[in-house]
Amino acid sequence: MAAEVLNGKKIASETRAALAAEVEALQRRHEGFTPGLAIVQVGSREDSNVYIRMKTKAAQEVGISVRHLQLSRETTQDELIERLSELNEDPSVHAILLQLPLDCEGDINSDLCTNVISVMKDVDGLTDVNAGRLARRR
Repeated sequence: MAAEVLNGKKIASETRAALAAEVEALQRRHEGFTPGLAIVQVGSREDSNVYIRMKTKAAQEVGISVRHLQLSRETTQDELIERLSELNEDPSVHAILLQLPLDCEGDINSDLCTNVISVMKDVDGLTDVNAGRLARRR
């Protein structure tokens, strides 16, 4: 069997177009609805900033509202958990991304914080439950 060369730009473009169509269909069925993504960042690593800009642009291109919560390097684990819990309860937020690695001065258990994110809003699939489902292809 011969290898097939994939065109990443073409596939990405097709995927974004399909997602935009899905968002438009949702908005037609549910007037006033806009899917919402919250990106939570602790600190300000430049590599994370670049990644967040790319994710924000991609989400906005398909009609997803993006809220970037940039927390200071001094943020404590309890404060981060509180913010994530608030986003879990926010009906305008449908997906949460906790930007890793955390750029903080104190000790924050990123696994613990990741698992605070609602399984239904875990856009990266990094909670223990979703990672298990992904590993088992469910």
